[in-house]
Amino acid sequence: MPIIETVEQLAEFLEQNEEWRRKIYSILVPRELARLPADFEEFRAETRREFDNLRQEMREGFARVDREFEKVRAEMREGFARVDERFAQVDSEFEKVRAEMREGFARVDREFQEVRAEMRENDARLEQKIQRNTDDIAELKGMSLEQQYRSRARALFGKYFRNVVVIDWIDLEEQLNAVEPLSETERAELSVIDLLARGRRRTDGQETVLVVEVSWSIAPYDVERVVRRAEIFTRHRLLAIPIVAGREVSDEARRTAQQGGCAILLDGRFEFDQPFLE
Repeated sequence: MPIIETVEQLAEFLEQNEEWRRKIYSILVPRELARLPADFEEFRAETRREFDNLRQEMREGFARVDREFEKVRAEMREGFARVDERFAQVDSEFEKVRAEMREGFARVDREFQEVRAEMRENDARLEQKIQRNTDDIAELKGMSLEQQYRSRARALFGKYFRNVVVIDWIDLEEQLNAVEPLSETERAELSVIDLLARGRRRTDGQETVLVVEVSWSIAPYDVERVVRRAEIFTRHRLLAIPIVAGREVSDEARRTAQQGGCAILLDGRFEFDQPFLE
């Protein structure tokens, strides 16, 4: 064995002698430390195996999760499909309900229109009935008023005429025809005069025919009618004065009477008597 004096010489010697190196290593390094590399390698191998097992378990776990997730996705797809189908059914049913509602509304509208039409017809019939009743009442009132004026003719016209008598146009037929034969139209007009009287005017003693139209409420057409009938006598050379008699008179009828020379008798008193004084 060579003589070793320095550490460098010892290191070089150990590098060249494996057996010495192992011997010194076993002396210098405790047995536990000597086993450390082998234990560490074994630990590495064990760790590698466990890691490989964990990786395998993780792969299997992920695979299971993927399968479960795919199963859930499939169930969700089926659920959404069922929901879509249900929505389609609901939409179909809703459309059916809407159609039924439209039909119902149309039916109600038709029935409402029928009711409205029936109500209009009823209103029209009621209005006609009311009008007939009104006309009948007006006619009765007019007849009552006419009878009143007929019975009081002498008192009513006595202020302006002497020897007042109520007559019928037939009493003057011969006198009228002597001037000019009466036409059928004239006869028809004379036959519906409400009240006809004759007397002598106090101012000059001239015989005068009093043509009276009786109406509870005097309207312009009442004035026009009696003026037209009085003119028939005038055309046959008889002095005739038109008179409207009633309980009330419209402003328009009053103006028409004053313009047409027609006397106005209201409730037994003359409101306009100028035609008697001319």
